[in-house]
This record gives sequence, C-alpha cells and structure tokens, in this order.
Amino acid sequence: MAETVNSGLEDLALTWSGRAVDIGRIEAELGKLRYMVAGGGSTGDGFALRTSLLNMVVYAEREEEMDFASRVIEDLASHHPSRALIILARPSGGESQIEAHLAAHCHISRSLEQSVCCEEITLRVTGPAALHLHSVIVPLLVPDLPVYVWWTEPLPADPHLFLQLMDAADHVIVDSSRFEDQLSDLLSLARLAESETRTTLGDLNWRRLEPWRDFFDRQQNIAEMRHHLSTVKSVEIRYADGHGAHKPAQAFLLLTWLARELGWDTRTLSTHGGQRLTFGADEGRQISAYLHAVKYPAVESGSLVSVKIACESETASALLSISRTGDPYHLTVRTEHRGGAIEEHVRFEPAQASALLVLDLDAPPHDPEYSSILRTAVPLIMATRA
Repeated sequence: MAETVNSGLEDLALTWSGRAVDIGRIEAELGKLRYMVAGGGSTGDGFALRTSLLNMVVYAEREEEMDFASRVIEDLASHHPSRALIILARPSGGESQIEAHLAAHCHISRSLEQSVCCEEITLRVTGPAALHLHSVIVPLLVPDLPVYVWWTEPLPADPHLFLQLMDAADHVIVDSSRFEDQLSDLLSLARLAESETRTTLGDLNWRRLEPWRDFFDRQQNIAEMRHHLSTVKSVEIRYADGHGAHKPAQAFLLLTWLARELGWDTRTLSTHGGQRLTFGADEGRQISAYLHAVKYPAVESGSLVSVKIACESETASALLSISRTGDPYHLTVRTEHRGGAIEEHVRFEPAQASALLVLDLDAPPHDPEYSSILRTAVPLIMATRA
C-alpha cells in the first residue's frame, strides 16, 4: 500500500491518500486528520469536531465528472457541511481494489477549543466491487444523518446499481438533461420510484424550471388571472433542439406540472403526432398542448425557449407568455387581457449545479414533490408512445 499525508494548515485542510485500502482503515485515517488539524498530531490531545448535517454520496464513471462533483461539494461546504463520498466506479473482471483520497476541510475558531471539520472521501473502486457499492458506502455513512445520492451519469439500462444506491439513500438526485432517451428514461425512473417508495427522487432538470414555475405561480395569486387560468384553451411549449438532439424532458415536466396545478384530466389523453396532446377538463372542456423543438443554439439542448398559455371563456380571453429574447439571459413576461398588455423584462441567469443541488438539500429529505410529478407524467409519456 502507498499512502501520503499532506498538511495544509494555512488552507485549513488536511489530506490523506491510500491505495488498496480496506473500508475500516478510512474512518481511522479521518479521525487522525481531525486530530492533526487541531494541533495535537496524529495521537495528540486536540480534536477537531465533525459538523456534518448530511451524508452526500456522488456516483461518477468518469474522472471529469468526479472532479466536477468535488468542486461542487466544496462550494456547498459552508452552508451544507457533509460527509461527502465521491465514488468513481470502474467495473472489471479483475481483482477488487479501492483507492482512497481523504480530505478534512476544517475551520479553526479562536473562541473555541475545538475546530470544526467537513469531510470528503474520494474512492476509485475497480473490479467486481464497483458493481456492489452498497457494501462500500454503508460503513462510511455518518449514522442518524440523512443520506443524499447524486447520480451524475445518464440513467443506466441495467438498474441494478442504481437500485443499490436508492436502497442506501433517503433521496436520490439525477439530472434528466443527461438522459439519452429522455422520455423512456423518465418512464423508467418513475417505475424505479414506485419500486422503492422509501426513497424519494430529485432532478436538477426539474429545478431548472423553477423560474418558469414561479412566474405562473405569481399569476395564480392574482384573482383575475386565476379565473383566466381556469379556462385554458391551449398551451404551446418550445424548447431548444440542440443541433438535432431531441431532449424534451424539461418541456414534458413543465406540461405535467401545469396539468396537475390546473386540474386537467391526464386519464383521457389523446395524441396527434407524438408531441401534440389533448387533455380533458371540467365541463367538457378540452385543452390542446403543443411541444416544439426549435433552433436556439445559445442555450443547452432541451432548455425551454418559450411558454404560451391561451385562455378563453364565453365572456373573456387572455394570453400569458414567458419567452427568451435574442439575449438568452433575459426573459420577456407578457400578459394580455381586457384589450391591454403588460410586459416585463427579467434578467435570467442559468443556475449552477451547486445552486440547483441546494434547492434539493433545503427541502425535507423525503420531499415527495418530484416523485409525484413523475407519477403524473407517466400517462403523458405513455400516450406519446401509443
């Protein structure tokens, strides 16, 4: 075994690396790092207090994803201190081996005798052990703290490993923008959620929709507009095609949310050409929904470009829209009713991964919102495949 210890007290950090280590060794080395940062050496009297609020397990299959996750975890440390396990899995037919890199990021307060530490454990797991991560992860979790899993990769065709991580977690976070066949994979994810009801799901792609959902929430808080939204006639959602890539996940998730919020009947759907759907509603109303991929190279493939909702009753009509301008970082919010129009221009900064993760971490660990959205989305996706 080879190992290194690096003391960087000026940066309030200590690291340790080991190759061909066993899981039991890792906890002992983390304890030594906390002793050392307190100034007591590896066997001294000082001790740095661990202050994790949660366990964060990150699954990656590529070095670049592992490095990216490490930077994100570092960004989160000040507000969401955790014991972070970043796992780079490389299954093979050879001997199982674990290479570990440990870091204790500590803050020393002159007013306290003890220092406060957050911990990051990076594991490169090779061989058959990479397919049986449950036994690697569970012994390293801090007891009695919620367990979040961040799956950075596309949804796998074989769900065995994903289900292992779900079994170890309270909440699993994916990014459906990374899915290869987005609608099929959302359907698979919904089925996985049904099979593991103890674990809830989150999706960074769902979190990217928050500014769009907030706009419609604000409209529902206005009595007159709330009345118009009870008479929706059609919805048009446009999303970026990304040089021919077909990634409609955001559009389908937003349409699902609108259907749930406005009480449309998803059991009586009809489709016309895959991305044209008709919902039923109260009093025999029908709502037409159109989803279009459009060329908009300034944003990531699958990102929303515009949403328009047309409302019509016997006595009034209204149009609500939110759309990107020529500048992708600005949105135009427009409402038309009573023969007039109100237009607002809003700065729109795409959220970084750390900010999107915070939205999930700030919610209760068993928040069922996204799992509920997936269940509601199932009939929409199934209808497009009929």
